[in-house]
Amino acid sequence: CNTRSSHEFTRRSYETGIVIVQCPGCKNRHLIADHLGWFKEGTKEGTLKTVEDLMRAKGEKVRRG
Repeated sequence: CNTRSSHEFTRRSYETGIVIVQCPGCKNRHLIADHLGWFKEGTKEGTLKTVEDLMRAKGEKVRRG
């Protein structure tokens, strides 16, 4: 839907838990981090745990701010 948005979540949840955010434009929920293994199918059997890992796997540049 090409809607840009920002969301806040704790560093602890991003590094050790699960983060799911809802897009305000299309109302879809997007997986940002999964360190508990709940969504293994969408993260190549649990090896890609964060959105950063997924981007790196696709060859995209990742920049943390």
